[in-house]
Amino acid sequence: MKILIIDPSFYMRAGLIQVLTNYAAQPSIFEAESFAVAETYLAADEYDLIFIEMNLPDEEIRPALQRLKRLAPRAHNVLFTQARSLSDVRQVLAAGVRSYLPKDASAEHAKLAIKSLLNGDRYIPDDPTLNEPRSHSSGVETFLSPRQLEIMQLLAQGLSNKEIANILGITEGTIRVHLSAIFKAIKVSNRTEATLWYLLRQKKLVD
Repeated sequence: MKILIIDPSFYMRAGLIQVLTNYAAQPSIFEAESFAVAETYLAADEYDLIFIEMNLPDEEIRPALQRLKRLAPRAHNVLFTQARSLSDVRQVLAAGVRSYLPKDASAEHAKLAIKSLLNGDRYIPDDPTLNEPRSHSSGVETFLSPRQLEIMQLLAQGLSNKEIANILGITEGTIRVHLSAIFKAIKVSNRTEATLWYLLRQKKLVD
C-alpha cells in the first residue's frame, strides 16, 4: 500500500507513520510538508491513501482537493486535522474527502480509524464536536439529515449518483433511496428542482 501524508508538522507526520506501520503490511509511506512537495510525488506515482491537513502553508484546502481529484482520482483522501465543526467537515467531504481523522482522537479511535482506512473502508468519527451548531443557518438543516445534506451538496455540484456513491462510500441504490426521501422532504419532483432549492437557500446564507 502506498500512502502520502501532507502535513506541515514533522511531529504529526512521524506520529501518523508510527501508527500506520503498526497495522499495515510493509507500507510505502511518503511525507510532504507542503502541497507543492505533495504535487511532485503525485505527478510521479499513484497512492492508495492520502492524509491531508486542512491548514496547509501554501494552499487553501478546497483548491488543493480539486487538484488531488485530478492528480490522484482513485486515492482515498483523508482529512487529518484538528477537530472541526460539522459545517467545516461537510464542506471538505463535499469537496472530495472520503474520511476524517481528527488529530486529537483518542488512541482507541485512532486505531479503529487506521484499521478501517487500511481495509479500504470509510471512517467518520462519532464525535460530539461534529455536532457544533453553525454560526448561521440557511434553514437547510431543518429539512435534511446530515447524510442527506452531504448528498445535496454533491448533487448541487452536478455529480451523478455513481460519483456521489463513490465519494460517500455507499451504494448507488442507497443514494437513490436518500434522493427519494430528500425530494419528498423538500417537496420537489426531480434533481433539477432539488438543486435549485438547495442553491437558493445557500444564496440566502451568503447574502
